[in-house]
Amino acid sequence: MKFVNMKLLNGAVIFAFTTFLMKGCVTQTVCPDGLYGIGCSEACTCVSAPSDTVCDSEDGTCSCQPAFDGAVCDKRDFTVSVSSLNKNVYEGHTLTLVCRTNIPVQDVSNYRVQFTLPSLVTTYGNLHVDDSMDVGEYRVSLTGISMEQYSGTYRCTVGTTIPGEGLVSRYNETVINVIVPVPPSVIGSVKSTSSSTLFAEWIILSNSGDSASTTCTVQYKLSSEPQDWIIAANDIPIDIQTRYLIGDLSAYTDYDVRLTCENEIGSSNVVELTAIKTGVSYPESPFGVSTDSIAQTSAEIKWYEPFVRNGPISFYRVTLQSSKTPLTVYSTEDGSHPYITIDSLVPDTTYDVEIYAVNVDITGQYAGPGSNEEFSFTTLPYPPSSPTAVSAEDDEQYCLIEWEEPLSPNGILSHYTVYYTVRGLTETDNVYGAIDGEGSIEVDAFTFEYRFAKDTLKSYSRYDFKLTATTDNGEGEQCICDNVYCTTQPGAPEEDVITAPEKAAQSSQSASRVTKTTIPMTLNKVSSRSGPITCYEVVVIPLDKLQDLSGTKPNEDFPPENITDYATSGAQPGHPYVALTFSSEEMTANTSTVVIGDGSLTECSDSPLTNGTRRRRRETEVARKRNAENGPLRSGVLYSAFVRVYALVDDNMVEYASSSYMEPVRTKDTDRGPVLQGTIAATIALVLLMGTMGALILVCFNVGNRTPTSDKIITGKEEEAEAEFDAIYVNTTSNGNHNILNENQTPELATTYDVENQPIEDTDVDHVDNTQTQVYNDNNVDDLPAYMADEESDQDGGGSYVNIPRITDDETLQTEMEEQTSDTESGMENQLQ
Repeated sequence: MKFVNMKLLNGAVIFAFTTFLMKGCVTQTVCPDGLYGIGCSEACTCVSAPSDTVCDSEDGTCSCQPAFDGAVCDKRDFTVSVSSLNKNVYEGHTLTLVCRTNIPVQDVSNYRVQFTLPSLVTTYGNLHVDDSMDVGEYRVSLTGISMEQYSGTYRCTVGTTIPGEGLVSRYNETVINVIVPVPPSVIGSVKSTSSSTLFAEWIILSNSGDSASTTCTVQYKLSSEPQDWIIAANDIPIDIQTRYLIGDLSAYTDYDVRLTCENEIGSSNVVELTAIKTGVSYPESPFGVSTDSIAQTSAEIKWYEPFVRNGPISFYRVTLQSSKTPLTVYSTEDGSHPYITIDSLVPDTTYDVEIYAVNVDITGQYAGPGSNEEFSFTTLPYPPSSPTAVSAEDDEQYCLIEWEEPLSPNGILSHYTVYYTVRGLTETDNVYGAIDGEGSIEVDAFTFEYRFAKDTLKSYSRYDFKLTATTDNGEGEQCICDNVYCTTQPGAPEEDVITAPEKAAQSSQSASRVTKTTIPMTLNKVSSRSGPITCYEVVVIPLDKLQDLSGTKPNEDFPPENITDYATSGAQPGHPYVALTFSSEEMTANTSTVVIGDGSLTECSDSPLTNGTRRRRRETEVARKRNAENGPLRSGVLYSAFVRVYALVDDNMVEYASSSYMEPVRTKDTDRGPVLQGTIAATIALVLLMGTMGALILVCFNVGNRTPTSDKIITGKEEEAEAEFDAIYVNTTSNGNHNILNENQTPELATTYDVENQPIEDTDVDHVDNTQTQVYNDNNVDDLPAYMADEESDQDGGGSYVNIPRITDDETLQTEMEEQTSDTESGMENQLQ
């Protein structure tokens, strides 16, 4: 059964049909299209397209096949969005706006979409879209836009009619910024990633263009060559990548890299990236391997660095292998020295060698191929072991060193070497000091002993001995023989350490000046390294006129038995005597001054030793007490001297050594004036008896005024005749007169002589006109004017005369005085005749 209901809806009669199905008691109401609900009183809000849209009669739910992707079936669910098709909107370009809604165009009110633009610019799009092209998008394009007018908020409004609600409008907004177009701005960097690649990357600081249309170009070239730039890559889109790997480069090489970017506006600045060096790579092989200084357990290996290094060599790797040892790897400290010294090798072993050059950087180690030529070397065999059973036999005269052959000769022995060190005994008995000498002796391989004669060794010493054996393989180690030694007894010093006495330097002290009876002398202390010194002696030698000491030696020509005392010698020439003797304790200073001839008495005793054995070496004599008298010397005599020291070698015997000779020194001479005058007086008496009185008076007058030659200044006055001076001071005046001054050179008075050598009255030297003073001493005696020194001189036509005394050596002076006396006597005899 069917029932029909009628209802007036908006002035229209709506019929609803209700069907009752008795079977199962089910009731179903079917509303006309566009209505739903009880009594079909509600209007549906479904879209009008597509045509198969269905509105559910009970709840009004719309179902349909969507008109396009994203479309809805119920108009109450419609939305609106708006955007620009331009990613970047540039001034002067075209702006395209897109308004999107999710209902078909048939449901858009009056088929219209409203766009509201900034700056009160409003336009309405009466957009008719073909059904077949309906995708819910509505566009408007604006051309010739400007930044000032077209930058702002854009709105899209869409309306639709919904039953029961009327016209419903919805909108969406978007902000558009119009950009003034400029080229991109870019910075970049580059780094080395391997021996053949560089990695460049960059950042776009500003880009008003479209990123999709902005591209970059990377170029490179060798830094060392002005070549054209090579394009590594171009048209690199920045929205895809902002880095690039430059490949196929040479190892450890400097490159320049640059970068430019470009958009639709223009190109960026050229970015010069920092010059960069590619990484290291594998070096080529070292070559020319050789060895130096091969020994038993070591060898120095050297080579030449590779021609192509592909970087600075970091170090070299050296491998050694032999049949006796496994492969061993060594490394040099760095790559700057192509050589290595390898220790701890096995003697008499052949080693195969290979050398590798290695480069290292942050990316790793790069070891090149090994040296391309085969090379090997063989270490030397061991040298012999040390000699065995080494011993020393010590007696009075010899030190005997004995030994036996090494246990391991390791070849044919060529010789043995006996090494020794020397240490002197210190002041503390039996305690030896530091080593002060060393040496060695080679002995042939068939001899097993060596004998040292003790008289060839240093006295007062300990000799320690070591031995080695030698073959062609080298010298072996020294024996471990710490207690193999010999000792030597005390002795006199070596003669070269005893210095000769010297004439003391002159000073203002009278004790330092040579007199008629004394000679001051300087002595030097003698080292006791060879043994304790018991006594010093100063031996004085008076010399004959013709005696020459050159070619003689004190120890040989003047042994103690040939030396007398002062009383026996009488200080006569040719009779040496001991003037002084004293102990080593009295020689406190390194240098001392003594006076020979001062009349002193000295003594010294050879003290007995408490240890040691008797032996005879050099010159010896029986130990004794020594006495010396230092009597006055003879005037006008030439003297030399030497120092002799004694060392006690046992309780009964002493050994002595002597210095060389002192340079001869002459004592001051006595005044021969009175003697000469006595001779002249006797001669005058004889003449008075035999000849004419007038002739006799003439002769006496001439002779009485002659001045004898002497090393003293003779002034004609007795007290001045006794004065002693070390120099002569002469004033010579313009008229030929001359003054003899004293040693102060500035006397108030002086004796003046004329050119005939006749005395003038005492004259005030300070008032002598044109006076010049000349000093004559031992240094310039040869410059003394001849007319002042030679009685045959002739000064300005003057007659013969004897001038002032000259300074000369004592022997010549004495001879001239004797000749002068003889000539005077002879002359007078001639006049008498």
